[in-house]
This record gives sequence, C-alpha cells and structure tokens, in this order.
Amino acid sequence: MTAAFVPQFRPRFPIFAERSYFATQCLGPVLAETYDDLHAYVASLASRSRALPQYVERFEELFVLLERLLAAPSGSVAIMGCATSCHAAIAACLHPLPGRRRIVISADDFHSTRYLWQAQARRGFAVADLRSPDDRPVDAEAMIGAIREDVAVVGVSLVSPRTGALLDVASVIAAARQAGALVVLDAYQAVGAVPIDVTRLDADVVIGGVHKWLSGSGTGLAFMYVRPELAARLDPPFPGWVGDRDYTTFQPSFTPAPGARRFMQGTPSFEAVYGARAGLRYVLAAGLDRIRARSLELTALLHAGLAADPRIRVRTPSSAAARGGTVCFEVDGDMSAIVARLADAGIDIDFRPGAGLRASPHPVATEDEVRALIHAVRDLLA
Repeated sequence: MTAAFVPQFRPRFPIFAERSYFATQCLGPVLAETYDDLHAYVASLASRSRALPQYVERFEELFVLLERLLAAPSGSVAIMGCATSCHAAIAACLHPLPGRRRIVISADDFHSTRYLWQAQARRGFAVADLRSPDDRPVDAEAMIGAIREDVAVVGVSLVSPRTGALLDVASVIAAARQAGALVVLDAYQAVGAVPIDVTRLDADVVIGGVHKWLSGSGTGLAFMYVRPELAARLDPPFPGWVGDRDYTTFQPSFTPAPGARRFMQGTPSFEAVYGARAGLRYVLAAGLDRIRARSLELTALLHAGLAADPRIRVRTPSSAAARGGTVCFEVDGDMSAIVARLADAGIDIDFRPGAGLRASPHPVATEDEVRALIHAVRDLLA
C-alpha cells in the first residue's frame, strides 16, 4: 500500500536530496511549494496595505484546510500564535467550582503546556500531575484512574513529546465525559502523522500547530478545534478584534464570533500563514491513512533496530497502537554530542532533556536511511 509513497512525494521535499532528516518532531521538512508561497509573501511586501485583501484570503483558506484535516465542522477551528495561547484561551474561560476544581495533567506532556496548567493553581484549581514510577509513559489506565467527579479538566497529549507514546485517548475522553470533565488534547506531536477525526473522537478541545508533521515553514501559527456546544458556552475574557463576529468591519464593541473563532485575538503572522498552506495541502493529498501506514513501517524498523542493542534504552512503546511517529531513546554518555556527530554525517535527529534522543522517520524517508541511522548510532556508541 505504501510502496509508491516515497517516489510520489519525496521529490517535493528538497532537504531529502541533501540529508537524512529525522527531526520532524522538532521542525518538519519544508516542501518546494512552500518556497513558492513564501516568495509570494515577500513580493506582497511591496504592496503593504494593498496586500491586506490577499492576506485575508489566504487566512480564510487555512480555516478550510484545517477543518478538512480534522474532519471538523465549519467554524469550529481557531487560529492563534502558539499552542500555549490556545490552552490559555480555554483556561481563562474556566473557573474552579466547589466540588470541581482539579486539573489532571501528565509528566509526559510538553513543558510549556504543563507550565500553563500548573499556573492555574494560583486561580484556585488543584493540579494532579501524573507520573509513572518506573519512567514508563503515563497510559490511559493511569489517567482514567485519576478522573473523578471533582475533575474540571484533563489536559493531556495525544502523542507525548517526551516518550513518543500514543495515548488511547478515546477511553480517556469517555471517562472524562462520564465524570463531567473537559478534555483539552494537545495533538501537536500527532497532527499530520496520526489521523484525527474530532467529531468521531467526541473531543472537547484539540490543539495543534503547523511546523512539525504539517511541514509549515516556521513557528507562530497554531490552531485549536473547540466542540461547537462548548464554544457557545464559553465567554472569552480576553477577546481581540480577530475574534469578533465581523472582524473586517471594525465594530466599536466586541460581539463574539460563532464557534471557535471567538477565542482569537490579534493580527496573525501572515508570513506563517503563507508558509503553512503547502504542508496542509500535501497531507490532505497524500491521505492520513497512507501517511500513518508508512510511518508505522518506518518506526517499527527503527524501534526494532535500536532495541536490539543492549546499550540503547528505547522509551517509546513497541506496539503500533501505542506509538506516534517518533522513537525516543537514551544511551549513556553525552547525547548532545551524538546529535552533533550524526549531523556531521548528514543525519539529523535531536536531543531533549527528559526525552533523550528523538528520531522521527518522515513518511518519505527510506528503509535504507533508517538502517543507516541505526548503524550510525551503534558505531558512535562503539
């Protein structure tokens, strides 16, 4: 099923003609079409204010693409500057109530998201920070065990940036729904690599961004789906002009836009808007089922090759159902030095404290490149 994937799409990513790129979990590879879009943005700078209608058109196109990506209803997606801003927009609408003031988070989540939820203790929430005693990924069973009637929010990652583990999120959402809690799902490390249907998932909030598996050219653009019934109930305490019902008409007072757009605030980064379109089009054209199947083939090969060496401790689960697109592993010694040595050899991975070495085989990578990475790591350990 995936045999034709590499020749069909690999030529569209210039970096693979020069390097073996395994750092999509940090910054995804950029498409050739993205350079064309960025050249169009640079050309627009000469027009300044006359380019604004063009910017708005590009901005509106992103909503359509993101809603297709997430299988989300029209108007249920907001675009913001970063994932933490998305989390903050939701958190600001919530208040601790008698008998419902706990927030459940995980040690496996992205540190910026953890900072945001931990800070809600200053507003009267009680934060339950789940950790696995044996340094294994915090799984759905542990999260479900922490969901009680006093939980207001479950803020967790679909794919952990620290372990590469894929959460059985459907069971967590079901438990939270039964307890009356909201689930705010950080899907940044998943979206574009793992199929996400927000309606079928019955998610409350799903947050992601474009510069990893969606191959956006840079940072400064994130998005969130908000379940329409939930969005209608929430009143943004820190609104901005882009969140107004008629944001292009500059009304004197704020009227919340219907759906998720009410949470948006100021002018977006139009450079990031231009740099995001080609990656979204690629993922939609390639198909997430094909991307996922190819990703699982490559990560299975990488996981098995690394785990076969007793000097390498693989943090990512081996089960296909329990891993995203990244394999996290640790070795003794200076892991930053290993990243540098691999980069000198034309192979890109990265290192994060608490996560170890991280390698994400892009779907257009080849099996030979994966094997070369395995052998290169083993040679460096020797």
